[in-house]
Amino acid sequence: MSFPYVISHEKLNLYISVLDITSLYLHEETIPDILDQLAQSIKKDGCLKHPVIVDDKTHVVLDGMHRVAALEKLGYARIPVCLVDYENPTITVGCWYRTIKGIKALEHVISRPYQTGLTLEEVNEVDDEKLGVLPVAAAIKSLEKSFFVCSPFRNLKEAYDVIKRIEERLKRSGFEVAYETELDALSKLREQDVDAVLLTPKLTKSAIISTALSGSVFSYKATRHVIPARPLDLDVPLNLLKDSKKPLEEVNEELRQMLQKRRLRRVAAGSVIKGRRYEEDLYLFEE
Repeated sequence: MSFPYVISHEKLNLYISVLDITSLYLHEETIPDILDQLAQSIKKDGCLKHPVIVDDKTHVVLDGMHRVAALEKLGYARIPVCLVDYENPTITVGCWYRTIKGIKALEHVISRPYQTGLTLEEVNEVDDEKLGVLPVAAAIKSLEKSFFVCSPFRNLKEAYDVIKRIEERLKRSGFEVAYETELDALSKLREQDVDAVLLTPKLTKSAIISTALSGSVFSYKATRHVIPARPLDLDVPLNLLKDSKKPLEEVNEELRQMLQKRRLRRVAAGSVIKGRRYEEDLYLFEE
């Protein structure tokens, strides 16, 4: 298969193309409020700024679930993607820890059970290798105490369903729940910027692919993919993505011509672009 545009990075190739939305598989739920806001923003912009990151073999979406759902909600048939080899070892999977803010946040979690069969086992230290291994669905940690959250589950999807229920109960009770990388969450706890951290299990690539291809999805914020490089600012016009009857080859030829007129600028990992710090190298398409 030929691609309209290929970026050769020293660690992996980035294949830019347009695909039918119906050919993609999501692996995470979307958040309704974020989805609605993004759909409005895309409609206002008249373009999709950044491609979604997709496994080239299975078409499972690794990053960009909300963009896929937003375009579909707006009635578009196609979407710009960046295809990568998910088996490439330089692509890694992290997770999002939940930080909890509120008076006696941890005591609130401990004192009120969330579902039948959920128990808390106090431990001296949290071994993150045990997270997601029966019966440990997750862990809760404050500066004073640490607990394993134990509950029956058959697979990692069900473990994340347990985490989602805990998280939703905390939010309904008025606690502030945020998502941070593993290191950032624990750093905020040490600095007492948060009261507790809900530690989540790390998913394997095989679990992500098999779950998505089965037609199921993990709860939102289950994965954090770190990819060595990614393209930004494609600014693909929405009118290029509307007509599902137009041959995909013609759409991709138009994309190729559009991108070849642009200047490609590489930006090193750790740079801040429009207020966001990126862990990966970036390739920016500029006029």
